[in-house]
Amino acid sequence: MMKYIYICLLLMLAAPSAVCAQSFREMYLDTPDSVMPLLTRLDRSDFIEYLKAGMKARVTNKLDCESVLKELTGNYLFLQTTPSSSMQMKMLPYGGDSIMCVVNSVKAEVEDSRVAFFDRGWRRLDSEALFKAPAIRDFFVDSDTLGRYVDKCDIYLVSLKLNAADNTLVAEYTMPGYMNREDAAVVEPLLRCLVYRWNGSSFVIE
Repeated sequence: MMKYIYICLLLMLAAPSAVCAQSFREMYLDTPDSVMPLLTRLDRSDFIEYLKAGMKARVTNKLDCESVLKELTGNYLFLQTTPSSSMQMKMLPYGGDSIMCVVNSVKAEVEDSRVAFFDRGWRRLDSEALFKAPAIRDFFVDSDTLGRYVDKCDIYLVSLKLNAADNTLVAEYTMPGYMNREDAAVVEPLLRCLVYRWNGSSFVIE
C-alpha cells in the first residue's frame, strides 16, 4: 500500500512538468505562418519525429534551403531557420499561465536580434512591458567612456540569447564586429554582456 501511495505521489509531482512539455510542443506545432513563415506544420512535426528517431532534425524550407532544429526541451527550442538566421522559443510562466517568448536573429558579419511575446493563442503581447531593451550605453562597464566612443557605436545591433536551462536572457552589443580592428580592440574591453532574469511578469536585469 505504501509503495502504491509513493508511486502516486511521484506521478503527481511529475504531472506539471509533463503538461508543460506537452503544451510547449503543441504551441510550437501551432505556430502561425506570421511567426514562422518558412516552415509548415508538417515540417515542424517532422523535426520532432526525426529527433525521436535519433536522426538529425532537418528539412527543406520554403526558401529551398535547409532548416535545422538544433535543440528541443520541454519548454525551449533553438532553430537554425537558414544559414544566416535563427529562432529561439521559450515558454515562460506568467500570471498562473504561460506565454511564449520568441527571439529571431539574423547574422551577416554580426548578429542582431528581435524579441516578441505571445499568449497561448499566439496573440502578440506588449513586448516593451515584458522586456525593456537596453540602450547602447547600458553595455558599457563605465558609462562615462561612452562619450568618447559614441561616434563609433552609432548603430544598435544587439544579440539576444535565451537560456535553455533557466529563465534568463543574455544581451550582447555586437556593433564592434563591424568596426575596424583598431577601433574594436579599444571598444570591446569596455563592453559587458547584460543578463536578464524572468521574474514571472517581465525580464529584469541582474
